[in-house]
Amino acid sequence: MIKQHPRRGWLRGLALSFVAATSLVLGSPIHPSHAADEGGLAIELNKTEDTADGCRSLFLFDNATGHQLNRFQVDLILFDQDGVYSKQVVLDMAPLYAGKKMLASFLFDQTPCAKIGSILVNDVPRCENGTGTSMDCVGLLEVKSRSEIPLEK
Repeated sequence: MIKQHPRRGWLRGLALSFVAATSLVLGSPIHPSHAADEGGLAIELNKTEDTADGCRSLFLFDNATGHQLNRFQVDLILFDQDGVYSKQVVLDMAPLYAGKKMLASFLFDQTPCAKIGSILVNDVPRCENGTGTSMDCVGLLEVKSRSEIPLEK
């Protein structure tokens, strides 16, 4: 038979009491995995290439939120090489399936890629899960670029 040291039991009880008290003060139960319950929503500027009509951009969306997004719009601001506002574009991407990556191609018409200094994800004006409930997708966003054009949040 394994005997537990009396002080270890006392410390464990104290730690559990602290967790319970903190839960009551904060008004919600504390779960170690609670913060990890909602994953991120990654947007990657994967590639850009010049065409006769403008700069074609390929964006990779990775929905790790655990929710299908039936409504998803992303508001992008394009800046020139000097950091000056050039253009605003709202992309309507829907649906974004839970746990699924999707590659989408967009044309920034009449804009050569070399004229784009950076792209800012300015906002997510619409983000709704499969039940129509609005979500704070801005807080879930992770952005990166594999292109020579930086993608920022």
